[in-house]
Amino acid sequence: MFDYYSNDVLEHLAIPRTYFKNHTVEYQYWFRSLLQKIDSSLIFKGLPDDWPEDFFKFILWARGYLAVFKTERWDLAFQPVASLSGYDFYYQPTTVAIANPYYNKQLTLHKDVELIKLTPDFCGCFDIIAHYATQLAELTKSIQMQFINAKTPMVMVANSKAESELIKSIYDAVEAGESLVVYKNKLNDNEIIPRNTPFGFWNQDFKQTYIASDLLENLECVLNNFYMEIGLPTGISDKKAHTLNAEADFQSAQSQARLACWIANLEESFERVERLFGLRLEVEHRKRQLLGR
Repeated sequence: MFDYYSNDVLEHLAIPRTYFKNHTVEYQYWFRSLLQKIDSSLIFKGLPDDWPEDFFKFILWARGYLAVFKTERWDLAFQPVASLSGYDFYYQPTTVAIANPYYNKQLTLHKDVELIKLTPDFCGCFDIIAHYATQLAELTKSIQMQFINAKTPMVMVANSKAESELIKSIYDAVEAGESLVVYKNKLNDNEIIPRNTPFGFWNQDFKQTYIASDLLENLECVLNNFYMEIGLPTGISDKKAHTLNAEADFQSAQSQARLACWIANLEESFERVERLFGLRLEVEHRKRQLLGR
């Protein structure tokens, strides 16, 4: 989706390119993953058939608000807002500018156009996604490095090419399943005191340095924090199974705070749209559906 929206559309939406450009593959993966989880957290009902829901949500998540207005060609339509201006006594906007290659016009708010807002401060949630995507990307890179390091349990040092070949042949024999490998040291016949082994080796204690399990636990913790941030159900590990009811209620209330703010703003916006245009829109929290509430 980012490639599709990466050029003119993002610029017209005034979305900072830093959310998408010059980031690692891990960051891009997690940004898309978290964005799709937010997509699934709210269910919109009553959207006209000719309104693309994916673009509708993308504008809300990216910009935080969009404009609904009537046109002769498209009837009732929605678009991202180019700018808000003409502030009243309470510093609320009175004029909405629409800048689309097919439609470019200044509209009067509450007369010709209404706004659908996600948040009171006219902001989206891309900053939330980027915050958690950055943490998850760093953890993912650390986990990958741990897996790579775990594949190198032993480093051997050979003093010559002949010793190197000997080490390789011994290793091949071990890998082939031989439980006992016997070799004769013919490499240093001229030595007065032959060595017991033709090579030195380094063997890391991975029980002390392998922390992938801790990193995976941290990754799960960050994901749960994100789920709590947007009001989705979180998994409770065995270590937290003893959580008191009061603490569980507090965590549940905390997890619903931001989502409740979003739903309240959307419902208020939908009421204004219905009063002006007669279009009835609804928003529902998917968790309530999952829990049968």
